[in-house]
Amino acid sequence: MQAFEEQNTTAKTAAQTLETVTDADIVKLKRSDFAIASDYLAAAFSQDPLMAHFLPENEGAKQKTLKQLSQALLSYAQIYNHIYTTADYPKGAAIWLPPEASQVTLPQLWNVATSGLITVPFYMRWHRIADFISFISTEMQLHQRFASEPHWYLAMLGVSPDCQGQGIGGKLIQPVLQAADRTNISCYLETSTAAAVRFYQRHGFEIVDRGVFANRDYWAMKRHPQG
Repeated sequence: MQAFEEQNTTAKTAAQTLETVTDADIVKLKRSDFAIASDYLAAAFSQDPLMAHFLPENEGAKQKTLKQLSQALLSYAQIYNHIYTTADYPKGAAIWLPPEASQVTLPQLWNVATSGLITVPFYMRWHRIADFISFISTEMQLHQRFASEPHWYLAMLGVSPDCQGQGIGGKLIQPVLQAADRTNISCYLETSTAAAVRFYQRHGFEIVDRGVFANRDYWAMKRHPQG
């Protein structure tokens, strides 16, 4: 218990250090920009080969699902206030959940319900809802296995299709990576494209697990404090 309490104190300190974003190009996303950010996240989800397995075949239903998923994720994460975007105009978004978000509390469960996350499975292709829930369960088990200690979790990173290849994605994740290094806390994420794996490896993440679901690869990655 003592070790956990010490880690938990460190985790709170990490979140407090991010009250002011130091990178002049990156700021915290304002709620008034959630609509445009959700468009970028939806576009990112649409390129995910594993997510494509679960999405409806009808294009209209697919876009509705992507929008619901993106908006629910933004709504859930806003309480923690660690959603980052570009300063001049939103060109992408990085959704981070701080160490305290991994603690299961009644307010957190209420947030899951009110954000709309709990309804997301029912927007998926009907005969694959069970598969979707099974995959989410697998991800949660991996998350607990490889990041049981307090850590930062990168829930989603999306950049406007018109602005990709400009280094924006790397800038969006820097505020938390820098804070994690200063406070000696690890970071964790999951991804399902080889290109994303290479991107995250350039930023210090290492593969901790690789699996296959529905004939599609996915990776769990972790970044230990550096510097």
